[in-house]
Amino acid sequence: MPNPDLQRQMYEVTGPSRGQRVTLAVLNAVSLALAWGLLVGGGIVLAGSWLGRTWTPGDPVRRACLAAALSVYFVRLLFTEFVFLRRGISWSEVFTIAPWVLFLFVFLSLAAGTNAAPFGLATAAGAVLFVFGSWMNSFAEHQRHVWKQRPENRGRLYTGGLFRYTRHPNYLGDLISFSGLCLFTGRWITALVPALMLAGFVFVNVPVLDAHLASHYGLEFEEYAKRTRKLIPFLY
Repeated sequence: MPNPDLQRQMYEVTGPSRGQRVTLAVLNAVSLALAWGLLVGGGIVLAGSWLGRTWTPGDPVRRACLAAALSVYFVRLLFTEFVFLRRGISWSEVFTIAPWVLFLFVFLSLAAGTNAAPFGLATAAGAVLFVFGSWMNSFAEHQRHVWKQRPENRGRLYTGGLFRYTRHPNYLGDLISFSGLCLFTGRWITALVPALMLAGFVFVNVPVLDAHLASHYGLEFEEYAKRTRKLIPFLY
């Protein structure tokens, strides 16, 4: 049973939440700046010295690709916050998301930034997964956003587009894109990232959001849930 307090914090906040949105954007920008510093600004050597290690910058192509990919993800976050996300954002949500983004950016940057192995097939496969997952997330959000803008759809549940195949294509897109970023790094330890994301989606995000949708849309959501998988088409 989803935590009702968490459901209220995430999906029942009213008002524009301008301060929360701006704060989250600034904190995420700081995380991106740290990532760029580690990947292309010589920060790897400095970070190693702070930790008592001798680190040298890894493959430059790998580092540049990851810096570009993290920048794309940051832009996607901005679009989600200021364009696609219609509900309010609580301060507790801001200070949950921002540390998670900081962990993702720094962890992946350290893993990739110290890997001297050349850009290979695995990294190329990671690029494909990242592009596909990013497209899935953003295109699904865009489809729903456009549909919701039409007056005749006000108060109705969107079940078209990519939402026909999974109730949460945006979550699935993030899972795929970050699996790709892990291949970018060339380090097996980064598999921790999609594993943590999957656990968060399965045990927190999906149950909480589904409970909110069920209470908000009632029978319409129940019928939709019967014919659509929660996260992964044909599996879960």
